Amino acid sequence: MDHDHDHGTSTDDSDAKSCPMIMVFHAGHCERILWRGWVASTVWEFVLSAIAIFLVAFLYEALKFLRQQMARREARKLSERLAEEQRRKNENPTAGGCCSETPLSEIREQTYWQRLFASSHIFQSLLNLLQIVISYLLMLIFMTFNYWLCLAVVLGLGLGYFFFGWNKKTPDESECCP
Repeated sequence: MDHDHDHGTSTDDSDAKSCPMIMVFHAGHCERILWRGWVASTVWEFVLSAIAIFLVAFLYEALKFLRQQMARREARKLSERLAEEQRRKNENPTAGGCCSETPLSEIREQTYWQRLFASSHIFQSLLNLLQIVISYLLMLIFMTFNYWLCLAVVLGLGLGYFFFGWNKKTPDESECCP
């Protein structure tokens, strides 16, 4: 049996779930989304896919918010530790900060490698990696050129920003970069 060149599919039922790749904006409901196994060939599958894409875009904004909050919390903790150490040093100048759990010199003089391999930095790096992967997947979904899927991405990001983006320190914080 000779099959069309459908990028390596070889099962007879692949024709039933085959959707053309349209490289202009369109509004059809038959769509291949991201990988070969995610094909929305019925209206119901398409609607569920659009809802899933909306939720991923919304959660992308939540992830950005989480990373910002974690970075602020780490900076606040460091600032509080430095202020506490300085206060103790000012109260008892002869003690030289010896009564503290973490001496001021240790806080200020952490090596590059200690900061690099700190658990908070590793966790932030993993969240950043996840954020980058999701952002590229959302871009690829947008590149299906399907009006409805593009709308799901835009509305998910917009509603996510509405719920999470209001909490910026300054209005000019970059939106394009993690």
